[in-house]
Amino acid sequence: MSEETWRAAFVHPQHPWRDFERALPVCGEVPPAAIRRPGSLAGMPAFDIYLLSDSSPWPAASTYTYTQSVLGDLRDHRPPEFSIDLGDDAVVSGSAE
Repeated sequence: MSEETWRAAFVHPQHPWRDFERALPVCGEVPPAAIRRPGSLAGMPAFDIYLLSDSSPWPAASTYTYTQSVLGDLRDHRPPEFSIDLGDDAVVSGSAE
């Protein structure tokens, strides 16, 4: 990673095959406390919520753990504190709190 990006690891405790990593732009002095990712739930639009679980390697990396999926369109639930857009399947928003 560079000074402008960091590695975010996303862990899904019940389904390890759903774990993934993304390089994200640095948007502050601390990693976001929560990150949301577009998804689906029972075939309906939803988003997955990942909470910060390890920031000890920050600013090089952080780890997030899946907590839940929420029905609805991510655009309607985007927290104003932190917003990035990296493509259709990438993490698109988070919160610094």
